[in-house]
Amino acid sequence: MRIAKILQFILVALITIGVFASMARNSYGFTLMGTACLGLALLYITQLVGRLIADYSTLERKELVELLEMFLLAILLLSFGMRAFYIRPPYIDFIFILLCGLLMATYLIVGMELFDAAKKESLGLARNVGFFYLAILLFLLSLGTRIISPFGSVLIGVLGTMAAVLFLIPLVRQKQYDFSGKSTTLFQFTVAAKNKAGLLFLFFIFSGIYIGLSNFNVIPAIENAENPRTYIELINQAERRGEQPVNGKYKHEAYKEAMDKFTQRHVNK
Repeated sequence: MRIAKILQFILVALITIGVFASMARNSYGFTLMGTACLGLALLYITQLVGRLIADYSTLERKELVELLEMFLLAILLLSFGMRAFYIRPPYIDFIFILLCGLLMATYLIVGMELFDAAKKESLGLARNVGFFYLAILLFLLSLGTRIISPFGSVLIGVLGTMAAVLFLIPLVRQKQYDFSGKSTTLFQFTVAAKNKAGLLFLFFIFSGIYIGLSNFNVIPAIENAENPRTYIELINQAERRGEQPVNGKYKHEAYKEAMDKFTQRHVNK
């Protein structure tokens, strides 16, 4: 378990390095992000299979929910990794929306159980735990609706940010709560849940900060130096507008094919 946590930390660090490298327009940035996302997905799948083999017959309901969370996050990371390499499997939009919905259902179950456990001893702790999982649910809903309604996705993301701020204020203050006869902080209670919600929460928070700062040109946008900006914009347009392929090809695929032919002709001269 300790090795898995170290590997998780290293892979998350590599994703972060890849983001900064892409902002600096280094060609290896997207490759690093994609490889790290695929590595993290493989790590979660390995952990999942290991736990199923070790104690499948004795797994309780709570553990099954944890395994479901790990499986769904692995698929989410797999989709992010493929996106970094511009791999677009069939029906990926439908799969992505379904994936966000299943993650929402999973965290709704986890959040309600923790909320009920905290409410019995501390209403303040329960309220803040509720804000934490509400933020995650709203962020996932924002992510899932981005393809269908970009504007609605932004509004939902803003609501998620508000819920996140309401959670972060008592977290930073390190307020103490009585739980199970002991004094605990919001951070300690959240970590004790032993799930990936905290990691997902940080991903959404930093993504929101990045999007906000990049939109106001405070920091540079993430760009893939290996591909022309027009090609990237066509991909983004296809995702935002739900573009339908013409003659079996999307605009960005036709552009890429023409670009490769043009490059090949000049190489052969």
